[in-house]
Amino acid sequence: MKIYEIIDNDNKSYIGCLIYYEKSDDYIVELVDGIDEWDAPFLFDKYVRAGEYTIPRKASRLWVEERVIPSDRQNIGAILRNHKMKEYNVQKLLDVSKGKCAQDNLYLRLINELPEYINRRFKDYLSECVALSDNRLLCFFNNGITKISHLSQYTDIDKIDSILRNENVYKTCCIATGGRCVTFNDSIDISYKELINRGEDINISLEDFLTFTKQNILDTTESCMMLDCSRQNISYFIKSEKLNPVKEEVRGSLFLKSDIARISW
Repeated sequence: MKIYEIIDNDNKSYIGCLIYYEKSDDYIVELVDGIDEWDAPFLFDKYVRAGEYTIPRKASRLWVEERVIPSDRQNIGAILRNHKMKEYNVQKLLDVSKGKCAQDNLYLRLINELPEYINRRFKDYLSECVALSDNRLLCFFNNGITKISHLSQYTDIDKIDSILRNENVYKTCCIATGGRCVTFNDSIDISYKELINRGEDINISLEDFLTFTKQNILDTTESCMMLDCSRQNISYFIKSEKLNPVKEEVRGSLFLKSDIARISW
């Protein structure tokens, strides 16, 4: 992860941070609390007017891409060679230019640690998300809140229909950009704020969920020990539908402890 302060060179004021997640190649802009829409980058004014200071990753990337030389520039090959670059790379060009562009007087300054105001925001972000049946998301937040969200209530989210209609897309659900959103197919995002504002409260903590998993899920080896049988016996139980795995893999499966116990009765 790389962290940059966003500085306005006109008045030397600090307006926020740009965070780059190298593994996922994602950008997130975190503006300071209470920034005026006139002081924020033009691209973010609609978010600021709505009181949103964590900018979605798509808008953040668009802002970054507007601050570097476009890939279709006529002399792009010579520019890349001049900077000893073998191929076009947005992040490397951003470092070369320090985020300066002709549209404004902003620039970036690399720092080592996240500012405290961003660390405070992390307390509200997602820690875990489980895709349940019937297009429901079980969401655990860092602040200890747990919500269930019904995706059918998010029809205003762009491309949500492709999730509701396609189970394979729905199953790609995962947390992105440090817990700021869940994403489907790495292209359809729902922000943590939408999930926490629209979701239904549920009285279960992440600790409860993990405790259940640790105490009630067995792998193939543990199941064999509990039944005092071989792996071939476990395979027979599965094929004869006496045992339904929670998850099947080539190297072994996972089972509910209660299902294993029933076989021994």
